[in-house]
Parts: sequence; C-alpha cells; structure tokens
Amino acid sequence: MSDYFSSWQGFDFAWLSETISQMQEVIRPAIEAIYNIQSTLKPIVEAVEQHNQEFAEIGQALLHFSRRYSAIMVMGEAQFVFWDYMTDEYVDVIVDAGNINKTLRDEMLRDRFSKVKGTVDKTISFPVMQKHKRLYLQSVEAFYNGNSDLAVTGFTSVFDGLLADTSGNPTSSLKPRVEMIKQKIENAELLDQDEYAMVTLATTLQMTLDSFSTNSDFKGKEPKGLNRHWIAHGRSTRKKTKLDCIKMVNLIYGLLLVGHLESVKAHSLSCENGESA
Repeated sequence: MSDYFSSWQGFDFAWLSETISQMQEVIRPAIEAIYNIQSTLKPIVEAVEQHNQEFAEIGQALLHFSRRYSAIMVMGEAQFVFWDYMTDEYVDVIVDAGNINKTLRDEMLRDRFSKVKGTVDKTISFPVMQKHKRLYLQSVEAFYNGNSDLAVTGFTSVFDGLLADTSGNPTSSLKPRVEMIKQKIENAELLDQDEYAMVTLATTLQMTLDSFSTNSDFKGKEPKGLNRHWIAHGRSTRKKTKLDCIKMVNLIYGLLLVGHLESVKAHSLSCENGESA
C-alpha cells in the first residue's frame, strides 16, 4: 500500500482546492434561495406555533384549527409538501395515521398515482421550469419505471437548478399576504379555505426545506428522510421508494408555486392547485 501512495508524492493538489472553492460559489445562490424562501414563510409558521395552544383552549371552532394544524405538522415532518385545503375526513386520516408514510403511500396507490401525474403536468407548465424540463421528465420516467434511486437523484439536481434560478428572492410580493394571515391567527380569527391552503403550503414547504437541505455529517448515519446533502454528494445508500419520488415532485412544485404566488390572486389558490399531488 505504501508503494501505491508513494506514486502521488510531490503531486500538486492546489487545483483541487481551487475547484472546491469554485463549486462552493456555484451552490451559494441555491443556499441563499432556501434562506430567502424560509424567511418569507417563517412568520406564518411562528404565528401558528405560538398560538396553537391558545386555540386548543378557547373554543370548539379554534380547537378544529388545532387538529388541522396537527395534520399539517405531520405532513411537514414526513417531508410531504401539501398546498390544498384538507377536508375534515382527510385531517382525520393524517392525524390518526399510525405510520404516516404507509398512509400516504396507500393514498397514492388507491388513486393509481393520478394526483402526482397531475402535479407533474402542472410543474412543467411553469416558464422557469423549461430549461430543466428534459432532466425533470427523464426523472419522472425513471419514477414511472420503478427506478426510484435514479429518479430521486435527478429530481434533486432539478431542485438545485430551480433554487439557483430563484435566488433573487421572488417571494417578496408574497409577504403582505403572509402578514395578513399571521394577523388573523394572532387575533384568533377563523381562516377561510384559501388561507388554510396557504398555511399548509407555507408550513409543509418550510419544514421540508429544513430537513431536506440541512447539512449532515457523513461520518454519522444517513438521515431517515430525504437529504439533499447526502444525495447530491453521492453518499446516500438508502433505497429510495416511489413515495420518495412523489415527495420530490411535491417539493419541486411547492417551490415553483411559492415563487409565483405573487401573480396569483389569493382566492384562486385552491382552484389553481385543484387536487393535491
């Protein structure tokens, strides 16, 4: 073994350090984009967390919100971005799920992936998606063919590309709407379906971004959930599933949706999304 390494002695590795620095500069816009999106959505998440306990104490109607918020938190912890209004029946399914991933997978199998197919179609309709369309559709095809590991890797690359494209913080126009919902929550006012949808999107997207984009020590165990750091650096060995692919499709669509909400009227949010993916 000493003979093997002796052949590298005296070799100049300065280029490697320079290359790593260049790579860090390339990914910097993506990291900044994550921070920008999270800072925009944070007021809703903080307001709901702060007042959730109060809601559980001041009346049946607000207790209803508390249970709905529990469902949203379960979805966020499962890295399942969701942007539609949840019916009471669906809230019960999510909150009472013994295994949320199994429940979500069963839901997808029950409708034969028709919802995620609809989300794929809506995703490729965004103008900003066009230059990533080829890789995205190849990843979708891999998902349909059961090649989930390959699909998740492709989706992660598309996600990174979209983050770089949105690094200019396109969500600034979303802040007034976020502030309006925050005020209603703080005043213990009931939200309408569109506002619930906005809270759901903001919370599940931020929670998913938190867990998906966090750095993780490669010397430790691989995170149970999807982690961009492990996938992008080729360190992930966990077998990916069809549900993992669906989570990535939802994450990409949620990112695009937040980036374009400033041009969408508040009352059209649920109509824009139709059924959930």
